[in-house]
Amino acid sequence: MRLEDRVRLSRFLSLILRHRPDQVGLTLDPSGRVGIADLVTALHGHGWEDLTIDEVTEVARLDARRFELDGATIRARYGHSLTLEQPGPPARPPEWLYLAVPDAEVAAAQAGGLRPGQRRHVHLCRTPQEAARLLERHQVTGLIVTILARRAHDHGVPFYQATDHLFLVPEVPGEFVLFPAALQPARTG
Repeated sequence: MRLEDRVRLSRFLSLILRHRPDQVGLTLDPSGRVGIADLVTALHGHGWEDLTIDEVTEVARLDARRFELDGATIRARYGHSLTLEQPGPPARPPEWLYLAVPDAEVAAAQAGGLRPGQRRHVHLCRTPQEAARLLERHQVTGLIVTILARRAHDHGVPFYQATDHLFLVPEVPGEFVLFPAALQPARTG
């Protein structure tokens, strides 16, 4: 498969497995999985007439941060707007995780913690560098906040590990979010 076709297929699979399985007549199981053979058959009627199971498997393996294969099924690891029972395996997070917060969302994050917006979960990165890359990719300015992940987990916030570098949470209460020092409220007394 040519690189441009592989990229196009990866993007289309992301759309179908994260947001719109109904667009091709599919229903995902409660964890977001669907049979690879069923997926290929469904895509045959939507511009992918010659697509094979091996090609879908190849795309998923080459983009293992985005897709998860389990035997004869596939699922998107993160980014769902669909409601799933569980976005990944429950996990005890590292001490700290990081999030890129666009400038336009900083005030809301300071006032009420971190919420997923259009998605089902807040996506937290293992390193500040990974979080910074997200700002670059979306071509927005913002800041990197530190999440007291282990402390939040110990206080009942559920964490799910989507990839080696990405954790998902339904939300992060404000007491577990550290903003850069320049944005912290001044202390008096």
